Amino acid sequence: NESLAWFWSVEVDLGGPDQSWNEECEFLLAFHWLRAKALQDQWREEMLLVKLEMDWTCKFFLWKTTQWGDHMQESLEKHLPGQGCYTGRQSQMYSLLAQDAQAAFQDLQNVLIEAEDE
Repeated sequence: NESLAWFWSVEVDLGGPDQSWNEECEFLLAFHWLRAKALQDQWREEMLLVKLEMDWTCKFFLWKTTQWGDHMQESLEKHLPGQGCYTGRQSQMYSLLAQDAQAAFQDLQNVLIEAEDE
């Protein structure tokens, strides 16, 4: 549960006669605060990791595009048209994957930025 129950938000006279109740109330409020802080820290870490993973994905697709492009050049230099066609298609596929990922991740970046502001 992400919010305190209503009875924890009721104002209590902390200087009252029942000191054990007051100490328990303070402990539970501190415990809830620490739990909420841990959840917030975990959320920030997850957002950071998601951003990094999006970047890694795009870089991987671009690297594969270059790698297959190099294979295509080698195939064409060796006069292997079938292999050149295959490697060219692979290079194009990874290029399109990179473009699609960058476009999709750009939209998600905007959502993540809005979530950070909250």
